[in-house]
Amino acid sequence: MIEKSKTEEKAMTTKKDNLPASIDLESMAGQGNEFVTARDTKLPIIKILYGSSPVLNDRDPRFDENANVGDIWSETSGRVWKGRTGFLVAPCLYINTFNEWKDKGESTGRPVKIHLDPSIMSETKRDMDGKDRLPNGNYVEDTGNHFVCILDDDYNVVEQALITMKSTQKKKSKMWNSMIGSRRAKGKNGFYNPPAFSQVYKLAITKESKGDYTWSGWVVEFKDLMTADKHLKTLEATQSFYKSAMTSDIFGKVDFSQENQSQGNNQATKEATPF
Repeated sequence: MIEKSKTEEKAMTTKKDNLPASIDLESMAGQGNEFVTARDTKLPIIKILYGSSPVLNDRDPRFDENANVGDIWSETSGRVWKGRTGFLVAPCLYINTFNEWKDKGESTGRPVKIHLDPSIMSETKRDMDGKDRLPNGNYVEDTGNHFVCILDDDYNVVEQALITMKSTQKKKSKMWNSMIGSRRAKGKNGFYNPPAFSQVYKLAITKESKGDYTWSGWVVEFKDLMTADKHLKTLEATQSFYKSAMTSDIFGKVDFSQENQSQGNNQATKEATPF
């Protein structure tokens, strides 16, 4: 049997004593990301899946064998939600924009310009394809941008995202805004309209049609009103996203890839749906 010298034993004891008992990762939250800005991250646009969606193409690296037409997809996280089941969201901020696009095949993957002034629509003319064209040949889409926190069934925030509603779904956007603005809660000084980020809605997908055209559309349903005594951590997270979206270049963070490159967001087609 080999015996350790006293010097070796002392060195081992000293090294052992110098090791930290534990590492408090919570106290180090955010370390390493100090210089990450909005433009260094991607905020996904939640998409309704159509037959042309890359996640349904078994030759595409984003292919998901569990996804189907009419489901809901986040390209950035890769999450897929079943269309009929949907998911829960807390709406944090709404911005109406008028996005100017080049035609498919000419686009860089982002809008040419994001207009905030609705007067841009007065410069457009409706073409035979139903697009509002500017004199320069680009088209403009009146878009409702709903910045949301996606929640799990326990109201934990699982993802921040953007849901765009345009074309056939713009009426749904207006309806959702009306639901948020008309919600009332009783406070110390009477009834008030709770902040949007404290409200919980279920979003799911349904089949819609007109004549020979069918498409998948959003269904918006109010579910709950969060309160500080029950959902403090979630409210802190949803309020934080609201403040960030209000003060940062939030559209610089949005992942616009393929947003106008397929029929998948709110466009009526003759494509079959799974309903």
